[in-house]
Amino acid sequence: MNIEIANRLQQLRKKNGLSQEELAARIGVSRQAVSKWERAEASPDTDNLVLLSQLYGISLDELLKTGSIHLPDRGVSLKKEAYVHNGANVPEMFPENYTDEEIYPQGDPAGRISAPGSSSPENGAAPDIKPADRSAGRKSADFGSKYEKVMYKFETGLEDKMDRLGTKIEKGMDKLSDSMDNFQSGTNTGKKGLSLFDKTLPLMIGAAFALMTMIGLAHPGWTLFLLIPLYYTFVSAVRKKNPMIFCYPVLCAFVYFSIGGICDQIFRSWSDNWYGLMWLIFLTIPLYYTGYFAVKKRNPLIFCYPVLALMFYIGIGIFLSFFSWHIADRWFAAAWIPFLISIPFYYIVISHFRNKRKQAEMKQNVC
Repeated sequence: MNIEIANRLQQLRKKNGLSQEELAARIGVSRQAVSKWERAEASPDTDNLVLLSQLYGISLDELLKTGSIHLPDRGVSLKKEAYVHNGANVPEMFPENYTDEEIYPQGDPAGRISAPGSSSPENGAAPDIKPADRSAGRKSADFGSKYEKVMYKFETGLEDKMDRLGTKIEKGMDKLSDSMDNFQSGTNTGKKGLSLFDKTLPLMIGAAFALMTMIGLAHPGWTLFLLIPLYYTFVSAVRKKNPMIFCYPVLCAFVYFSIGGICDQIFRSWSDNWYGLMWLIFLTIPLYYTGYFAVKKRNPLIFCYPVLALMFYIGIGIFLSFFSWHIADRWFAAAWIPFLISIPFYYIVISHFRNKRKQAEMKQNVC
């Protein structure tokens, strides 16, 4: 469809205060169809043209009227002001290199101009206008038209994308609302759903934290908030009989910071010792998960033994430092050798006995 007709359809819609959705609903088409009409990617059929003319209260001729560019009667003018569009001067539609000259194919009857390089007006010869000059003007005009079309597509395309994004967000919020309703009622899980305690636990913890803050126990009072994921993941892990659901890393953080905070408030002499030694509790996180899979799969090779060896090596050394730095230095200097050797020893021994057991099972199957 002509871009000028597409622009006119858009102007008429906006002039009547209609959005693309409202216009589509009134004439019984999709919003995408209206958008394509206004981007000149598709044309409305005859029935839709009739409906549009009736809706806007204009005739089909007026609906499809795009106007025309009128040229001077006596020749081709290079003057911007000589071009009118629907009765109005539109010099901004033309490139900067237009001049005040006019080209008369049969010579200038008024004898007003004589282009450089041309013969005099009296001999009736046309001005000497190089083809390159005329093609440059046409290219500039084409560029302006293409730029306008690109910007129009960008505007309408951005509008469409924002509409689609808004629709997706709205649908996402609806799904979230339905999911929360189903979770609370237990529709999808087949369980009883959330109890009153389950629903109000975060509020009660928030109130408890406020009270502890008032009496100067903001630390370790903030650790109470860690009980929220611990409680819900623990209940879910028990119901589904799957320890992997339980948020064990949060448990480590709760124990470390809560007990450390109590030491800061009451047993200040123990505080440094606690923080200096018990950070090793975080090394139990990979032990927890690999240990569960090792038991479930009955395969000790899955267990992360190097982390266990490292935890014992550092933990014993730090513990000895509380009593004697001399003994602790000796430990760190020599104990790393047996702990390092124990790592390949562990995997070699476990692999050996597992292979022996597999060979025995294969013999039994053959027999």
